[in-house]
Amino acid sequence: MMKNNTKALLCAGMLVTIMVLPGVGTAAQYNSSTDTNANVLDYLENNRRAARENALTDEQQQLVQDALEMSRNLRDPLDPTKNVPVALEGDELFYDQRNGDFYAVGQVNITSMDAQRFKTEEIKGNLQNTEINVPGKGHMVQMTPQQAKIIMDGYRIQYNYGKKTGSMEDVSGKIDHEYIKGKRIELYPDKILVFDGYITKCSAVHPDYRTSAAMVEVYPGDKMICHDLKFWLGDTPIYSAKKKTFRLDRDDSQMDLPRVGYNPDDGWWIRKNFTKDLNKNLYLTGDVIYTGKHGFHSNGGLVYINSLGKFELLTGYYESSNNKWIKKAPSFRYSKSIPLGDSPFTVNLRYERGHWSQDNIHSMHTFYEATLKHKPIDLGGNHKLDLSTSYSVTDESYNHSRIKGLGYAALLWRDVDPRWSYYTRYSYTQANSKNSVFDYDLDSYSRKLSAGFSYKFNDHDRVVVGTAFNMNNYHLADMDLYWFHEFHCLQLISRYRVKRHQVNFTLQFNPW
Repeated sequence: MMKNNTKALLCAGMLVTIMVLPGVGTAAQYNSSTDTNANVLDYLENNRRAARENALTDEQQQLVQDALEMSRNLRDPLDPTKNVPVALEGDELFYDQRNGDFYAVGQVNITSMDAQRFKTEEIKGNLQNTEINVPGKGHMVQMTPQQAKIIMDGYRIQYNYGKKTGSMEDVSGKIDHEYIKGKRIELYPDKILVFDGYITKCSAVHPDYRTSAAMVEVYPGDKMICHDLKFWLGDTPIYSAKKKTFRLDRDDSQMDLPRVGYNPDDGWWIRKNFTKDLNKNLYLTGDVIYTGKHGFHSNGGLVYINSLGKFELLTGYYESSNNKWIKKAPSFRYSKSIPLGDSPFTVNLRYERGHWSQDNIHSMHTFYEATLKHKPIDLGGNHKLDLSTSYSVTDESYNHSRIKGLGYAALLWRDVDPRWSYYTRYSYTQANSKNSVFDYDLDSYSRKLSAGFSYKFNDHDRVVVGTAFNMNNYHLADMDLYWFHEFHCLQLISRYRVKRHQVNFTLQFNPW
């Protein structure tokens, strides 16, 4: 029998492989509403959301370094038929080489070379039978490549790392991007069962929002099935379902939370997106929208995606960045991006045809566009240049009109430092709201110079200023001021439209 009060490296291998609950979706993409091309800087918000969602704690970073150090200190090559080596540290360690039993007490750390760490005050098990047992509390951290990132606490842990089966009670922690809490978790080679628990992206002890379920079946990389699901805002249940299935192999927007806001054209509004998969490439999508001034102005669509492009059948009400509504009943839309071999050019194709209505105007609307785009050109000093040219045709049955012609755009932007970024864009398009039947996603002029900047004050506050100049008569056409402010689990996005003296804002739960 071996007794040690320092550390042992067991190359025979005890790998504590806890199966994981995949993150439900990723940070929702931000798309700004603007007439000043400030959406050029949307990548700053989306990068920040992704960075926050994927940020590592000091404990996770230390584990990665320790696992790397273990691999450097190996004396012999790894045997692929055996589990990876683990290091045991504790105040007292006991190991019986005759039958494989081990026991450890005190400040016990078990670290595997594939970046898993287990901490507890007392643990026993058997290396030959690949079993471990923790009668009290255990703490787990996992940074294993190709597996979920885990920080988790639990009690009364039983696990067989050879069969990859086990259980843990009174569990709480974070798995990938989701905070979880459950009375019990059962682990199997192909699935995880979570009983009487909840999932949320709010890190508060008492989450502002959460999704609870009597049981959750998780099939990693495939799907998650929730039984007796309830969605909560604070301690108030908002909606429930007997059974609901979510896809895990892509971002499932059904986990997005409702947004609320205000603008002078719509009044108070609330919006919720829904998606339902019909098969791997075919799904239904829609926005349920209620506005104080227009009532329900919702939309929906059937979307099919394959190697030939994206095909959409759309119906309902759609709103432009200028708060102009259009009704499609219905409309077919197609889009496709085609890289031109190894060249830096890409061709983007767009087509839409359908019945459009606005005010008392009804028309069969047909739109074609082909855009040739050069990949961003690095000018040095963090300067990037985007160049594109397009040809579009718009036909309307309302007055038998046709607007066609070339367009072009040149965009220069730069990240000066982690706080400052700016952009300048010059563009020309043949269509505008003055020569078109519908006032939807169009400026009132064709030649446009826009410029703006973003400044980050701290981790909770950022401002964006966007301007647009009508280069037909050289005057300031639009100016928008944005303020992004984060509360604990909420984000407020305010927009002041200087030329219109209008204040808009959107309030949403953090989508990351």
